[in-house]
Amino acid sequence: MMAENKLNLTSVLLVVISFVVFVCLLLLVIFLITKKKKGKKEPKIDDVFMDFIILNYGGIENITNVEVENSRLKITVDDLDKVNLDNLKTQAESGIFVTGNTIKTLYSLSSLKIQKALEGRLKQNG
Repeated sequence: MMAENKLNLTSVLLVVISFVVFVCLLLLVIFLITKKKKGKKEPKIDDVFMDFIILNYGGIENITNVEVENSRLKITVDDLDKVNLDNLKTQAESGIFVTGNTIKTLYSLSSLKIQKALEGRLKQNG
């Protein structure tokens, strides 16, 4: 009887230890996954990028409207001939769509942040 109790106690102890180890490993994995997501910062929209955008859309005077539509940046220009689509494609995530004088594209940076930065530059210009 005593040997049987020792066997049951050992079995229960092994199950409890296994469960504790499993929970610790699970918590470690969850911690590492959430830490990676939090540590991943979106690149900042700097003056170099904004100058690139403005230059390749034909200059600040050529940009008449800036919107975000379905996470794409939608920029309307006065003169499409002034826009350098080839250069814009080098920074675009998934191509450029042109309809009339409106150019829609998706960049790796936040479209909303680009929109705000462009609107700020448009206000400064006049």
